[in-house]
Amino acid sequence: MSRRASVVIIGGGVTGASIAFHLTIAGVRDVILLERRTLASGGTGRSVGIVRQLYPTAETSQMVVRSLGVFQRFRDAVGGESGYVACGALIGVSPAMRAKLEATVKLQRSVGVRAEVLEPRDLARVEPRIDPEHLGAVLYEPDSGYGDPTAVTNGYADAARRNGARIEQGVEVVAIESSAGRVTGVETATGDYIDAPIVVNAAGLWSPAVARLANIELPILVGRHPVFVVERDASFGRPHLVYLDLAGGSYARPETGGLTLTGSLTDDERQHPMEPELLGADVGLDEAAEVLERTGRAIPRLAEARYRRGWAGAFDITPDWMPILDESPLRGFWIAAGMSGHGFKLSPAVGEMMAALITGATAPVDPAPFAFGRFGAKGSSGTFVASYLG
Repeated sequence: MSRRASVVIIGGGVTGASIAFHLTIAGVRDVILLERRTLASGGTGRSVGIVRQLYPTAETSQMVVRSLGVFQRFRDAVGGESGYVACGALIGVSPAMRAKLEATVKLQRSVGVRAEVLEPRDLARVEPRIDPEHLGAVLYEPDSGYGDPTAVTNGYADAARRNGARIEQGVEVVAIESSAGRVTGVETATGDYIDAPIVVNAAGLWSPAVARLANIELPILVGRHPVFVVERDASFGRPHLVYLDLAGGSYARPETGGLTLTGSLTDDERQHPMEPELLGADVGLDEAAEVLERTGRAIPRLAEARYRRGWAGAFDITPDWMPILDESPLRGFWIAAGMSGHGFKLSPAVGEMMAALITGATAPVDPAPFAFGRFGAKGSSGTFVASYLG
């Protein structure tokens, strides 16, 4: 069977769903999103959903501010629920990091981020359960917090459907067709052919494999990032704020039911490549022990927490730990991948930007830093934590 579309989006995570929605509000009606499993069944569904605003460049700071505004008013802006909890976020840095933090915060404030640099001794007035002993400064973002990546994905997908997009689950793309240097459509595992002048690769952890269907190599490595769940003691009291301990190397994000999600901020995920199909695999207490020890040092009351479970999360990582949001060398084949751990928090702005680029409108944020060809012969550099302070 053969049919037509103006745009085919491959991947039903939060990125693909956001792009579908933003294309429809830009006036593109014949949009088809293809997801080989179910919406949010990939990296989106395993994301911890933290929304922090500390970024080292004007462009990423602008994007996260725009995204935060959408999470805060998601019902009105999109429809449905984002599950956003503005509990506030704290980011602790070592004394050596303080100067860079203060310079970055100055940049952030110029684009609308509300943030305050606290002395370690003043931390107790915001979150007394964090140990300030090893810190040189703490950034307090009162508007930051966490959201529900699956709910946001479904909200975008539902809104895109209302605007005329077709969201098709259980449909795997097995071929990308082209002619004279331009994409012409896709073929699915059922033999269905969709003729389309624009195809968007928003396949997350599977984006390198999808790109190879078009003979495009993406500079993306899939790196393993385990997430651990602990249950706070009944006497812990109110949930803690989101805490990102850049000095000690762990993070802690509260969850309902007295739970906390935690993981490492020091492991280099590039050194732990993972097959995407292993996403969500169980992780045992033995692997969690070192991270839980760091988390317990950062928030001593969490040292008493009971381990519940862990799973293998993953990042699709580019050499500079920033997304690719651009047209590929194959005309009409667009890339929205390599989110490098930023996918959920930037998803509203990514969808907005991709829709503008695809339709030829003015992008709301300068897209140059996210260009496909920016890497050249450069290899990977830095770590995920570098995306906080550069």
